[in-house]
Amino acid sequence: MIDENFITQTLTGLVRINSVNPDLDNEGAGEEEIGLYIDRLLKSLQIESDITVLSPKRVNVVGTLKGSGRGKTLMLNAHMDTVGVANMVEPFSARIEDGKLYGRGAYDMKGSIAAMIGAAKAIKDNDIDVKGDVIFSFVADEEYESIGAQELIKHYKTDAAIVAEPTDLDICIGHRGFGIFEITTQGRIAHGGRHQEGIDANMKMGLLLAELDELSKKLPDEKTHLLCGQASLHVPIIHGGQSLFIYSGKCSIMVERRTLPGETEHGVLDELRELIDKLSKQDKDFKGSIQPFIWRDPYEISKDAPIVRSLTNAAADVLGSKPSYIGHSWWEDSAILGKAGIDTVIIGPKGGGIHQEVEWVEIKSVVELSKILLDTVRDYCR
Repeated sequence: MIDENFITQTLTGLVRINSVNPDLDNEGAGEEEIGLYIDRLLKSLQIESDITVLSPKRVNVVGTLKGSGRGKTLMLNAHMDTVGVANMVEPFSARIEDGKLYGRGAYDMKGSIAAMIGAAKAIKDNDIDVKGDVIFSFVADEEYESIGAQELIKHYKTDAAIVAEPTDLDICIGHRGFGIFEITTQGRIAHGGRHQEGIDANMKMGLLLAELDELSKKLPDEKTHLLCGQASLHVPIIHGGQSLFIYSGKCSIMVERRTLPGETEHGVLDELRELIDKLSKQDKDFKGSIQPFIWRDPYEISKDAPIVRSLTNAAADVLGSKPSYIGHSWWEDSAILGKAGIDTVIIGPKGGGIHQEVEWVEIKSVVELSKILLDTVRDYCR
């Protein structure tokens, strides 16, 4: 029922297209070309397809299979953008060797796009009666700000969704979120030889960095999740001072806090403010402030949710055994869909080299994923 040759050809065509996110790499092509490719494929299958232009070179593509009526609706979702290709050899070759297809995005997540389109083709070719609508959504910008998913949920609402991020054909039912916070300490600018007048903002930030270091050591033990692992914190960026021989008037850092299901932006913000307040009470010259910069919610869905049950049964039938339930330590667009009230679960193909110099996907697993998606649609959308 699934056309394996079509899936391989589609995957090859997808990987040969540069869809590097231009917000991550100035030379990135964006999603326009790959979006047009997907749009043409869907229309060749007699599937209604719409392109939404988000900005120059940035698009969403949504295909719609109308159901016969009174069935639950389901969205299949994948992102079209990839990270950059620095230090890769022939990143768009789509070379096939030993059952693996190589190239940027093969695993994350063009294999999933090919599997989704393969499932759509099977529904059309075999005139399968699906009572609920099936939405095939291909979005921009998951690797940066998720402008594609944010736009998608303004226009499409389904009972459930499957985000086809890589899982090695296990079923992911939760993932970590993250928050980025900018913290600033204020000093008093003075000549380096006038220590009575100067207050060093960098030194004051050092006090806070020591507190953050202690918090980073406590978090993994104090906050854990059975599938998603441990909460964490680090400081990826520091800026302070203006010149030698001058006391620094300002120092700022970016704090990255990885969160677990159940944690909120308000709670994490309070956690960091407590450290600033503590130092302000201990040191009359300590002046610090904090501003949220980016927040992405963690996500979790119950194993008992209808979409998870349908997906689990379909995967067990195709693979011959029940897949494992897992969590991801990174963030995904599933959190945006879930927050919009769409029950969302995650499954994707087998592969390796995600965001690395050698990336590949196992072609057999892409075909298996397509079968799983097809069977899930048939069961869930009754």
